Amino acid sequence: MQIENHDQKMQKSKKEKKGENDQEFGKIKLIIGPMFSGKSTRLIETVRKYSFKNKKTILINFIGDNRYTSESQIVTHDQIKYDSIQCQYLNEKISMLENYDVIGIDEGQFFSDLIPICEQLCFKGKIVVVAALSGDFLMKPFPNVAELISKADKIKLMKAYCFYCHKVAGFSLRIVDSQETILIGASEAYRPVCKGCYYKYNNLKKNEVNACESDENVNLSNCNENHLNGRKVSKGKVCIDDNGKSISTF
Repeated sequence: MQIENHDQKMQKSKKEKKGENDQEFGKIKLIIGPMFSGKSTRLIETVRKYSFKNKKTILINFIGDNRYTSESQIVTHDQIKYDSIQCQYLNEKISMLENYDVIGIDEGQFFSDLIPICEQLCFKGKIVVVAALSGDFLMKPFPNVAELISKADKIKLMKAYCFYCHKVAGFSLRIVDSQETILIGASEAYRPVCKGCYYKYNNLKKNEVNACESDENVNLSNCNENHLNGRKVSKGKVCIDDNGKSISTF
């Protein structure tokens, strides 16, 4: 006579309790952060790990994101490329997406139907990985991303380094003259910044704000427009351009 151990009894009990109407749910994984924090790179790495486990994977990107290529690819700021499909609305590709085990969505903040599609795929047992901005250039949340936070099974908050003072950066600074909520761009339009440097640049506080609460702060108010709009780096208390020429001294 065969005697069942405890684990066998537990597995048998679970099978007996599981009815025909029980549903296997998938998962929603969210990767958020400011510009230049490695969100797309993390998304590609996550999806690739699932492909190594013999999962059927696919990446999808917003059709308006052609910053680095006009081809159907996700391209990171570090020029890492990965094949993808593109669309304006996720619903356009829903029948295709349902054929995959893992669906990676880049630039999630641009998809107006992000929430219903993620939920629909999750209800069908799919793993959905979304990379999106944590906030816009005004430090305001994207409504669809904010709602997805409450529905996500796992959230990864990415950080960058402040372009001006090199401290940890959690915000996206827009350096071009535009008030549009959606303005797709790269280093010519945005900088990753800490909160102090964000307020310094935008002059949003009457009192002087310490850029990084240290003695080595960069005084952005002394920088000229060419410095702020060009790709410059700070070294000590002297701003230099890419050719090593001094722009301004703090």
